[in-house]
Amino acid sequence: MELFSTDPDRPGVFAVGQIAYGVFAFGQMATGVVAIGQVARGVIAVGQGAVGFVAIGQGAIGILYGGAMMGVVGRGFGGVLKVLPKVRLEKFERPKLPPLSSMKQLESMDRGWVLARIRDGALIVDGEEAPLQLTDQAQRQLEEAVKNEANHACITVEATERVRGDQAGYREAVERDRVLVGKRMSSWFEGQPRVHLEGPMTNLPGMCLRLVGLIATVAAWYALAGHDIIALFTE
Repeated sequence: MELFSTDPDRPGVFAVGQIAYGVFAFGQMATGVVAIGQVARGVIAVGQGAVGFVAIGQGAIGILYGGAMMGVVGRGFGGVLKVLPKVRLEKFERPKLPPLSSMKQLESMDRGWVLARIRDGALIVDGEEAPLQLTDQAQRQLEEAVKNEANHACITVEATERVRGDQAGYREAVERDRVLVGKRMSSWFEGQPRVHLEGPMTNLPGMCLRLVGLIATVAAWYALAGHDIIALFTE
């Protein structure tokens, strides 16, 4: 392969001419990895008529992306038929939290915050169900967290003393137990990012139709451009 070529029968790294064939091709009819011309065929193609993995033109066939007045592309803009659904990546990260305490530390504190996992509708701390008595508000928040598939929670905990058993007589000392009360909580999902497909035809039958469209687009690219691009590096 020559460094610079103006002969369509002799491809070059840089090809220029009415018919250009090279890695970087510029011409009336350009074929290359990067092709710019009235008719452009390649991997990245820009022209009135463009065929590539990325194709921009008045008419375009782009496997991954494209833009045109008319065309078939993976994703893109303009009056094109998009064969790939819109993909949204949803990341799940731990929110900013107040200073956290362990259950052991809370035994000697009046108030604090504890981090827990939500498992089977229960709050788990250090592998065990947290010994917390939840207020009605906290219980509702836990139920809402389970409904929303949250798996972590930060609970506001306050310590209180409660009389043990029945009220003792006025002459007897009242025995009290120290109880940790979960007042309220915030919850979230923490884990690997989730991929969401958006737009029409994202159910199973629709995705099958989209797959057929993608295969047809790849076949069209290979027939119109791919064979020549592969030959550029194999001959």
